[in-house]
Formats: sequence, C-alpha cells, structure tokens
Amino acid sequence: MSKDETGTTESQGIPGFSANSSIPGGFTLPIPTASAAAGEPEQAPADPWSSTWEDTSWQSAESGEANAWSDWEPADPATSDDSAATGTESETHTGWTPAGATLDGHTAARRAYAGRPTIDPDVAAASASSPASAVAVEEEHDAQPPAYDRTPASRTGLSVRPSAEDLISARSKGERQKLKASSGLRRALGLGPSVREMLERDRLDRIARPVSGRKTIMVINTKGGGGKTLVTLMLASYLGRYRSGSVLAWDNNETEGTLGMRAPSQSHHRTVVDLLGALPTIADDPYAGTSELAHWVREQRGLSFDVLASADDDEAMRIIGEQEFEDLHTQLSRFYRMIVVDTGNNRLSPNWLAAAARADMLVFATSLKDDTSVVAAKNLDALVAMGRGDLVRNAVCVISHTSARSNDIGAGVHTREHFEQWVRAVVDIPYDPMLAPGLHLDPLKINRKTHESCMEMAAAVVDGL
Repeated sequence: MSKDETGTTESQGIPGFSANSSIPGGFTLPIPTASAAAGEPEQAPADPWSSTWEDTSWQSAESGEANAWSDWEPADPATSDDSAATGTESETHTGWTPAGATLDGHTAARRAYAGRPTIDPDVAAASASSPASAVAVEEEHDAQPPAYDRTPASRTGLSVRPSAEDLISARSKGERQKLKASSGLRRALGLGPSVREMLERDRLDRIARPVSGRKTIMVINTKGGGGKTLVTLMLASYLGRYRSGSVLAWDNNETEGTLGMRAPSQSHHRTVVDLLGALPTIADDPYAGTSELAHWVREQRGLSFDVLASADDDEAMRIIGEQEFEDLHTQLSRFYRMIVVDTGNNRLSPNWLAAAARADMLVFATSLKDDTSVVAAKNLDALVAMGRGDLVRNAVCVISHTSARSNDIGAGVHTREHFEQWVRAVVDIPYDPMLAPGLHLDPLKINRKTHESCMEMAAAVVDGL
C-alpha cells in the first residue's frame, strides 16, 4: 500500500516495486487495486506478464471503452496531404488509441510538425547579413537529391577517375613499360631508364608514328662521294626495322650506281631494267603482291627492307627516262609504303627531275669536304628555282664525317650554319670505320654513337612526313 501526503490510499503496486502505474507512452497499466474495506484480506495482485492473466480492460471498438482496438485502414496519402495544406481534419486516425489520448492531440502534433520553419531560424539570422549566403542556403534547401543513374560517373563527366578506355590507352602507349629500364645494370637493379634510354625511346616513338599514305624520300647530292648511298641504306634500314618493313631503297642513278654493291644481301643480280621489262605483267595482275617482286628486288635479311639496284651497264641505265620512272614509281607504290630514292649526279637528267617531282621529302647528303658541301648547296638553290621551296624548307641535311681527324671542324661549322638557315633539321653522322667506303655495308655492326645518330636521322625524316 502507498499513501499520498493526505494519508489516503492511492493504488496497489506490484510486490517489490513502487506503486507507479503510469507508463510513458500515454496509457495506464491496468493493475488491480485493493478494496477500501478494512476487514477484508488483501488479495494477491494479478501478474500482468502472465499468459493466464485475464484482463477485460481492453475491449473491442463496439464496446465504447476508452482503451479500444479499431480496425486498421490505410489513410489516403493524397487526402492527408490536402488536409494538411488546407488545415481541415479530414484525415482519419487509424490504429489503436492510447488511454487518455485524443485525436485532437495527434492532429495538433502533426500540424505543428508541418508548420515548422522551412529554414532553421539561427541559420536564417546568420545569413541575413549576407544576401549571397541566404541565396546559397535557400538553394541548398530546395535542392532535390539526384535520381539514381545507371550510367557510370566516368561516362557522364561527373568524375575524374579513369575508365577502362583510359587503361587501354595507357597500356597501348607503353606508359607501364617506361617505368623500368630495359637493359643493363639499371634493369637488374629495378631502376628507371637513364637519360640516354629515354632519348632512344623517344626516337623510336618518332620513327614508328603513323604516317598517312605512301611516301617517297629523295636523297640528293650531284657530287660523287657525298654520302648519298650511305644515307640511303642507313635510312632505309632504320625505317624498315622500326616501322615493320614495307620499305624499298631504290637506286635511280642514271649511270652505274653502287647501291646494289654496298647492300649486304645479294640474293640475285637482277636490276631495275629487268623489272621495267616485266612491269606490264605486274600492272595487269590485280592480285600481284610483294612476292611477285621478289624476283627483281633484293631482300635484306634481318633488316626489313628491300633494294632495287641499278644496272651495271651505263647504256642500259640510259633507257630509264621520265616516263619509265613514273611507271616504276606507280607500281612500286602499290607494294611499299616508303620508297627511299638514291639519285645520280646529273640534276638535269629526266629520271632525276621525275624523282624531284614525286618526292615527299628531301634529304641533302653531304660531307665536311668543301667541294661536296658546295655542290649540295647548289642543289638546294636549283630546287628552289624549280619551285620546290616547300620541300627545301621541310628537308633534312645529313653531314657524314669521313675522317677521324678533327682538322675539318671549321668547314663543318660553315656547312651546318648554311643549311640550318634553309632546312628543318641538320644531323651529323660521326666517323665510323664500318661506314668507310667499301663493298658491303652492315648496319648492325656500327658503333653506339653512329646508331644514335642514324636513329635521329630517321626520326627527323619521319617528323616531316
């Protein structure tokens, strides 16, 4: 028994617990109360947690009791929203009704929540002094969360993270392979490439870059001994090796040329004159390929280029005129993507002029000798007079050092300065005993510095195509 301050008995609690029968949540736990009769013995309170406890305080909705269950019916969302907007009480409160609670209290709470400020008062007061801040707060409040989009963020431009296409592009460019050295002690130690290796990789990329269409490169110097044949062979060799073949070195000398003699591979002795006789048959065959040309051109095994030699008879070479050159060039362009033409010593001969008309790139070959460099400069002036100034400005000059002595440095300075004012690039090929005049020339046996110079020569030529 518990008593208030007046001494009256309020209620009977559960044994061992205080006599507080109010439960937070709005209803009263129906605990049996003791009788007011003094002579009657106390009855043990019923256990409300027992499964056998009988409680009749909860009745059906028809009984009209305060604590009653009613059938649950979902409220119409549209009706509820309209009612909240208009202030009417058309919304039906469903579910069970707690003891002591009324529909008016529930509706009032809902109205209080719906009528709360759209922007927090403190935030609104703080942003009142800054109109820009107020606009930003209002826009943030009004902003709706974006709908779920199945399109990857990288596709919509909402993310800077790489996509699968970026990975494919990076791998195709070889960026992953550039992180480590490819040879030597640096590779064994897992180090990055050296400056020399990075420069070589850059040259390789320049040589192998895509070039549209068929290209004809003309190597010129009408002075004998200027290094035309040497430059033609080395250029064709590096273009063939690093551009996957389809390169032809063509000796277009109007007299007996030496390109076929200096080429390392001699599979046969047929020349351009023999090919000219078979040209009608090749031209009439739409299915002809490089295999049909193997009978007339000389394959350079391991170097990925072919050689078309001139005849070893001056009288035979005289039949190669302007029209013959045109016919040969038309058919050879069907099978080779790059043709490097070694020219003769007469810039007025028909085949020399025909080569100049078909050229896409000029390469001036000279040495440090005064007579050779002066003749190369005269060839340059002649081409400008012929209206080929565009080719001259895009040309490459290759200076071959034919002596190990350094007493010709002064002449080299004057030659370089002269051509630098005309052409796009000037490349020096250092003296190398393997490139000395002789019969066979093997591009695979040159020294390191010569190799780097030849790579720069090939890269400079491809840069202009």
